[in-house]
Amino acid sequence: MGEKRIAEIRNHRLTHIAVLKVDPVVFESKFSHGCSMTNCNASCCQHGVMVDLQERDKILQNADLIRQHMEPEQEHDSSRWFDPDDEHDEDFPSGRAIGTQANDRGCIFLMRDGRCVLQFVATEQGISKHTLKPFYCFAFPVTVVSGVLTIDDPDFTNRSQCCSMIPGGSRSVLEVCAEEFEFVLGSGGMKELTEMMRAKE
Repeated sequence: MGEKRIAEIRNHRLTHIAVLKVDPVVFESKFSHGCSMTNCNASCCQHGVMVDLQERDKILQNADLIRQHMEPEQEHDSSRWFDPDDEHDEDFPSGRAIGTQANDRGCIFLMRDGRCVLQFVATEQGISKHTLKPFYCFAFPVTVVSGVLTIDDPDFTNRSQCCSMIPGGSRSVLEVCAEEFEFVLGSGGMKELTEMMRAKE
């Protein structure tokens, strides 16, 4: 039996990746009927997140504004918001990524109600929700690993209505995560992926 053919998306918005490969799990994953990304329980933020160095710099440039909206128990010292060292990662536009610090609650930017203070700031300021919150946070559970579009490890949660894939589910990942795929790929890439999905039905 031959190996599965790896699909590729060329008309996407990730300018740092020429040809984006697609993990077969994108076509095979199934979710429960009532699954919705709006039911997030913030489990994906429990250990901090990886951000591009440019995203880190933008967050630090807006540190004063972010501190104004942080809860009293959150870390207000911006020098403690990120890991001390960054690492090479070509899945990020700059080719470098760094982790956010985490505490007992989770990511340093996670508020007690499970919301991200970076997105909360944007809402309060009436600006785009994408202004400060990192790219891969908005994309979750859609992600890119070594140039391959895939679904992040679902072991973060135990709730099928959140981000976990289940055997025998009735909804495709494209149905459940349409907004996330559109965000990652742009309209052109989304069209390509949708056509691939239909061809495999």
